Amino acid sequence: MSTTIQWAGGAGTPVIQPAASGGLNTCGFFGSAFGFSIRVGEFNNTTYRTTADGTTDGGALPNLRWANSSGAYVASELVATELLEVSNAEATLNVLLTTDNAVKTQNASLRAFDRVAINNNPSGVTIYAAEIAKDSAVRGSGDVSWTIIAGSGSVLSLADQTTDDFTEHNYYIGLSATPTSIGEKTNLAMYFETEFL
Repeated sequence: MSTTIQWAGGAGTPVIQPAASGGLNTCGFFGSAFGFSIRVGEFNNTTYRTTADGTTDGGALPNLRWANSSGAYVASELVATELLEVSNAEATLNVLLTTDNAVKTQNASLRAFDRVAINNNPSGVTIYAAEIAKDSAVRGSGDVSWTIIAGSGSVLSLADQTTDDFTEHNYYIGLSATPTSIGEKTNLAMYFETEFL
């Protein structure tokens, strides 16, 4: 069975290129604008598609900034929004899984690691993640609170999609980052996995 995974902003754009492309293949967390640092102990004010070294502006991704254990500042909001009220289009990432045969999925997860081994913690940064699951009319069924994701020790478990067989499965994920030390942080990557039924 042929399977593809596409990473993009919550509304499906911009698309983050495959890691091996050497192009705009990275989700970069920044301060007040592209290229600006985040102070230690503070969180990203902006998120962009960029290159692995963080030097090319490939377009803004939806930004969620950690506000408290169950809330986020959406884009440039000054008042926190409950995670259950964040829309899918406002999620930092849309992971789109496409298969040539209709399937169900279960045990999907996302982890952050150091770009060396998927079981390692990311280096010098703490990543908060939450599954977003909300349509335009109904309060969300995603995560009530953020989860710190770090290597194999703590992964974001995503809801099973087992109601019907589909050739497309969408996962909407909110991410927020805070550095734990000064300096550029490039030892960070995301790893998604799931099982087919």
